[in-house]
Amino acid sequence: MPLRLFLALLLSIPALAQSPESDIRAIRQQSNRAIAQHDINTFAHSLAEDFLIVRGSGVFVASKAEYVNLFREDFADPKSMSYVRTPDKIELSSAAPLAAEHGHWIGKNPDGTTGYGGPYLAMWRHTAQGWQIRSELFIGLSCGTADACKAYTQASH
Repeated sequence: MPLRLFLALLLSIPALAQSPESDIRAIRQQSNRAIAQHDINTFAHSLAEDFLIVRGSGVFVASKAEYVNLFREDFADPKSMSYVRTPDKIELSSAAPLAAEHGHWIGKNPDGTTGYGGPYLAMWRHTAQGWQIRSELFIGLSCGTADACKAYTQASH
């Protein structure tokens, strides 16, 4: 094997090895893309079977199936919001195959304006299928318009 080819292969090996943090960021990006494209299967793939969530309005959703159904309904409604979650920090557990993702989220109206948003925290668990989201907590702290604030306030009661 020529020396140049060997060196090129050797230098490419670290690029192939992904860190847990980069894996989680890539899965989150894929999930955001799936929401934008209304791809329910790709969106659902990132969620663990025992997934649960507290939505930004404070509403508890107790199962993956229920949450995926909510998105399925949103995808069928042309007036529904689209959501983007942006990780700010990812921490890996030294005690278990877990990670914590801290970030911020926004709900975008169909016209591209911001409806509402705030911070979130996601618990990731490494499974046989790779990293999956076990639970999420979203907190709605801002509204883009008076109508969004009114709808948001009604949804949180």
